[in-house]
Amino acid sequence: MKFKLYKILFSAIIFCFIVSHASIAKDYIYAPVSNALHVIDCDTDTIVKTVNYNDYITGAAFSPNKKRYYLNAFHSIYAINTATNELTDTYKFSSELSKVDILGFTVSADSKKFYLSCSITKKKQNIPKLNVLSPQLVVYDIADKKVVKNYQIPYGVMTVIALKDNKSVILGGLDFYKLDLESGKIEKYFGLLNPGKDKEVKNALAIWNSLTPGDHGIFNVPYYTASGMGYLLIDTKDGKLSEVKGKDVFFEYSAVISPDKKYLYGAMDELIKVDLKTGETVKMVPLERGTNYAISLTSDGKKIYVGPAGNDISVYDSKTLKLLGVITLEADGLVAHRLTL
Repeated sequence: MKFKLYKILFSAIIFCFIVSHASIAKDYIYAPVSNALHVIDCDTDTIVKTVNYNDYITGAAFSPNKKRYYLNAFHSIYAINTATNELTDTYKFSSELSKVDILGFTVSADSKKFYLSCSITKKKQNIPKLNVLSPQLVVYDIADKKVVKNYQIPYGVMTVIALKDNKSVILGGLDFYKLDLESGKIEKYFGLLNPGKDKEVKNALAIWNSLTPGDHGIFNVPYYTASGMGYLLIDTKDGKLSEVKGKDVFFEYSAVISPDKKYLYGAMDELIKVDLKTGETVKMVPLERGTNYAISLTSDGKKIYVGPAGNDISVYDSKTLKLLGVITLEADGLVAHRLTL
């Protein structure tokens, strides 16, 4: 009888810990725009911190350990400490004799390295000749601030997806490729422009990475064919690839998958809710603030943050797709991500 009471008491303590931990967790939207990063509290939908810099941000990614938010400004990457929301470091990749454009990047699963898709142009002092290198995937040690490896990769890689095994990455551009980081071997993973025999050519309007640390880890991209549209899904835990055929066609720059993996929300000029199992359109509403690029979800899946593109982010209810409010930003932006702390 006494053992039974201890067991019940222990179970009650564990339950209370789980409930209290869940109530402590908070969601924030990190929205980099021209010259400023806004941190938005998802409880109040207000900007609680603005970090200033002098640059235009084309992409961003959290480190998997949640300690840093990295901003890609083509020639530099800025590091934001998520505990203090301060700019703590800047990684510069171009010099007078070597111009490096970072077309896409991500952070390794162990948070120790950048994987950078780079276009590199070199020149020699006082010689009017440029040497344009083949596209490179650069592996960069963040702590030591040095390049530790590089690989020649196909043209047009704008998205880099890190897999959890730390042994391979997915490269997204005109097609999707898998790069083995140990052997350097590259194989076609999913064909867009080059789909293979008897398969339709596919086109993605753009490739946004909406993943956030601690979520389901399923990367997605909407694609279009002559006969309709679909969604490519890549599970970053094991690299497993799958597709969902959309029953209707909507133009979508980016999409995000709900925490329970039941729905996919896409956005461009409309906000679209899709059943992830069947591809059926659950609901669609026009975006009141016009065209938007990025889309984010709270960790409970209840609120959607659409934008930026112009200088605002619209907040919608995920069940009804009703507009809840608009958050005004200092300038235009391209990306935004949710972080749960």
